[in-house]
Amino acid sequence: MPAAPLPRDVLAVGEGFWNLRGSFKIAGLLDVGTHASLVRRSNGRYLLLDACGLKPEVRQWLAHQVGDDLEAILHLHPFHTVYAREVHELYPRAALYGTARHHVKLADLPWNPLRTEDPALAERFADDLLLSVPRGVEFVPANERLHFASVLAFHPSSRTLHVDDTLVYAKLPGPLRLLGRDVLRLHPSLAHVLERRTGATQEFREWADEIVERAREIRNLCAAHTHCLLETENAGAPIAERIREAVKRADRILAAHEQLHG
Repeated sequence: MPAAPLPRDVLAVGEGFWNLRGSFKIAGLLDVGTHASLVRRSNGRYLLLDACGLKPEVRQWLAHQVGDDLEAILHLHPFHTVYAREVHELYPRAALYGTARHHVKLADLPWNPLRTEDPALAERFADDLLLSVPRGVEFVPANERLHFASVLAFHPSSRTLHVDDTLVYAKLPGPLRLLGRDVLRLHPSLAHVLERRTGATQEFREWADEIVERAREIRNLCAAHTHCLLETENAGAPIAERIREAVKRADRILAAHEQLHG
């Protein structure tokens, strides 16, 4: 079957990896955007990472691309639930995986018992994805405005990292370009989600080191609410170095937490 033309809101990121951009408005006014990614597995079937609102032309492209071969939908961020039902209804035969919060908020959907933050889920799809859950932080904090943690998904074949709110990437507009072309930071809620116990800071640092190490082979980054950083457009440092710098910028937060909690 010949490939369908890519709609404006679909980016061909790398071999077997596409990023779908969607609209998400806060209070119905400010559009912060959101995303999903389509991954072609080594077995020829497909996975959808997360869900977003799909325009008619994107739905048509997706249907042409996957046919009956969408194997599973993996929801990776506990607070990204708005479009889960809509996408499930489009592909009801695809296995549905979500976080513990998805299971609670949308309890009537046919969730697979295996949750996306479970290590066993990472093992199930390890042939095609490397999944990582942040350590030392609350995955689902009581304050639902704190959206730091999500399951990060590395796709080695396309050298791409799909990430929701944990890492924030943005291209700077207009006058802000004086500060640089773009920025990559940890989500600003980090200080409020670090677990208040001995060792939490060290666990987070060790997890961050692992992410930097994995990212040495990564050339593309797809972030939820802002932009994608593609290898073909990267005029700055490699992604691994950008993540290392983002963690370094959080040193004061981590040091203050460590001083309080050990």
